[in-house]
Amino acid sequence: MSKKSSNDKDIQAISVSKSAQLDLFSLLDARDGDYSNSIDIYDSLPKYSLERRRRFTDIRQAAAKERECRVGGRVIKVKVRPALIETRPGKPELVYPGEREEIIEDALRKLAVNGGIAMIDGKVGVLFTFYQLRNELKRNNHEFKLSEIKEAILVCRGAQLETVSEDGETVISSSFFPMVGLTTRKDLKLREGDTKCYVQFNPLVTESIHNQTFRLYDYKTSMAIKSPLARYIHKRMSHHWSQASSTNPYTPRLVSFLKGSPRGLSDRMATNVRAMKMALDTLKEHNVIDSYDDSERIKDGKKLTDIVYKIYPTKQFVKIIKKANYKNGIISTKKALTASEESE
Repeated sequence: MSKKSSNDKDIQAISVSKSAQLDLFSLLDARDGDYSNSIDIYDSLPKYSLERRRRFTDIRQAAAKERECRVGGRVIKVKVRPALIETRPGKPELVYPGEREEIIEDALRKLAVNGGIAMIDGKVGVLFTFYQLRNELKRNNHEFKLSEIKEAILVCRGAQLETVSEDGETVISSSFFPMVGLTTRKDLKLREGDTKCYVQFNPLVTESIHNQTFRLYDYKTSMAIKSPLARYIHKRMSHHWSQASSTNPYTPRLVSFLKGSPRGLSDRMATNVRAMKMALDTLKEHNVIDSYDDSERIKDGKKLTDIVYKIYPTKQFVKIIKKANYKNGIISTKKALTASEESE
């Protein structure tokens, strides 16, 4: 296990606070057990590595991974640097956050939505026990050993995420989890699932919660989707497609969409087309989309250069989008009432 950072703190020594903004993020009742909140910008970034090899012992093999994506009309360049962790005594490794870390971070956010959200030093995070986290993962058919969960948290603690806008301005530069709070180091080593822990989310998550730019999405379905690309498409549609209807298709372009996804764009177009087809077919299997049309093909002579898709949602997906819109309406109303009370 890696050494404790100077930014990490003992749970007993920190002051945990709540606020009206945090209550809005937790605005889910007993009937909303299948849902969580997606985060504006942060969830759209291609920040997790889907490559088979994510561990390196030679620093020359583990330079920052650079990608770019388009979010809300802006092109954002993304750099991810691996975490340096000690998996065995005297055996440090550089590890990129991958699918395991994505799943565990989503589960932690679900625990936050369910009442575990807390603010420490003005930053948003979640209070939980490893027992709670492991049960949440098992409930969604993701089995991880306790050691794997702890390592994933340390990877997110050490991995650096940097985003830069088109004009060269750095939007954010921080680790995935800037601070981890533990009951004691001894407890973490000796105790099992009831060890208390606090994880601080990335600053982009805190910003989204403060600005109320988060949005309800079908967490249960997302966690059930095994394909990382299909899961990414599902989150993008859930967060950005607020006008979803059976007559209003979602229309991503193959090249730009894959380029900005965690999968990335392959050199061979046939490989890209096949990957998108498999992802969309997976979403059909999970009752997210009803059908899709890939007949609008852009060519340079006989060479295929891009595809414009028309993706049609299921009635169930539209119903969830309407539910998210309704929740956003409640949040906007409560936000306005809170602002009015504070100004009096």
